Amino acid sequence: MTVTLTHVVFKVSGEPMQLAAFDARLKLLFAEYAIGDEVEEQHAPTALHYDLKVAGGIPFPPFALASADFPELVIAAEWIDLASGVRGTATITRGALTGQNVENVAAAGAGYTVAIRVDPNGYLALAMAVIRTGRDECRGYVLTGAADALFRIARDAATGGVELVATEGTAEWSRAWRLPLNGRTEYRAIEPAQPIAETDFRELETLAQDFVAQWIWFGNGPREEIAIEAERYERLGYTVSDANLRSAALHRIKAGAGKGDGGIDYSTLEAEIEWIEDVIARNWPANREST
Repeated sequence: MTVTLTHVVFKVSGEPMQLAAFDARLKLLFAEYAIGDEVEEQHAPTALHYDLKVAGGIPFPPFALASADFPELVIAAEWIDLASGVRGTATITRGALTGQNVENVAAAGAGYTVAIRVDPNGYLALAMAVIRTGRDECRGYVLTGAADALFRIARDAATGGVELVATEGTAEWSRAWRLPLNGRTEYRAIEPAQPIAETDFRELETLAQDFVAQWIWFGNGPREEIAIEAERYERLGYTVSDANLRSAALHRIKAGAGKGDGGIDYSTLEAEIEWIEDVIARNWPANREST
């Protein structure tokens, strides 16, 4: 019988002295509740981080009991069960479970595919979420370690030419690249910029938020929230940029997507639209007039 595991992360924040005592108390509770699954700990002075892969349910009880002993500490839990297609979040304070939210991952993510490229030094060379809107048409959200944009891309079936348009800081199509089949890439600023249709913008904004929540952390985020990710990047010898691939996602895809030089090239794009990754990587975000 195959046993499915739930990946759950508990982050505990508060005063360093209380955190140390909490950790000691939790270790006793782990033993009492026989939590023998894989547990990875990554702690910082103002935050504790427990990364667990567990079978048989999320181990809320030991954390709730420890929380009751240390009411000033805040415990945030995030979990995902890919087998059942469920992910969720919750908060534990003063021994009580609050703010619980559960959603269907399959339903939320079924509408888009992704492509991720990470350089050997950890720099996010490309990350994008793509919605297919036609046989040779897509739109989505793309970012690197230094920039991000919404985009729309289409290929002419008759000529093979490609047109890519992207935003730059506002909800408007403001930049365009035209790539003839056997010609020089033409770049232009769209003047005046074209507002994105409201329904399309809402769809893309939701897409971007979901993609970031699952894959990205930002180097300029609150110090207490990024401390664990920053520490993990330091251990890996990676440089922290404005946008970075979450270490959990990095761990999840690295084995199957490693390029041998320490870099990563990962994609779930359908074969028919794999070409868009190369087009966007070669042209955006630079104002390139030729490739």
